[in-house]
Amino acid sequence: MPATVYRFQTDSHRDTILDGIGAQLRGGRWNVRGRPLIYTATTPELCFLEYIVHLEGTPLSDLPPLILCEIEIPDDAITWLDAADLPSGWNNTQVSPAGLPQFMDAQFRQHGTLGIALPSVVVPLSPSRNVLIDPLHPTSVQCRVLRIEPYPIDPRLPTATLLA
Repeated sequence: MPATVYRFQTDSHRDTILDGIGAQLRGGRWNVRGRPLIYTATTPELCFLEYIVHLEGTPLSDLPPLILCEIEIPDDAITWLDAADLPSGWNNTQVSPAGLPQFMDAQFRQHGTLGIALPSVVVPLSPSRNVLIDPLHPTSVQCRVLRIEPYPIDPRLPTATLLA
């Protein structure tokens, strides 16, 4: 049975949902610059929180139009990791510990998997998980975007500057 994951991104990049190009260009907590990776989550709520923690002071009202992407992936192609499986300091909120991208590459190689599900740094006690998808894996062709919806920001939410 397929699994469903979610991704937030700007509408202007809707044609790259399954490419991992943003992570490839900028790098991230779990990937080095130059390595494509698709950052998703098992729930839209976690996906949204993961998105807004990276706004670096941009008020939510100043964001370009966002979309919520619902993505289907083969369920048997996901490896689930717990916090105990991750390197020390993986959840540091101030700085990404050195070696996390290399650790994640080793996990993808070791498990030969399309996706790796792991706890969130933003909400570590949540049962929701982040799911990193390798767009270079042979089974990535089985991933498909099920739905794309505009995602309005509730004006009652505080701006990113208040969250910092």
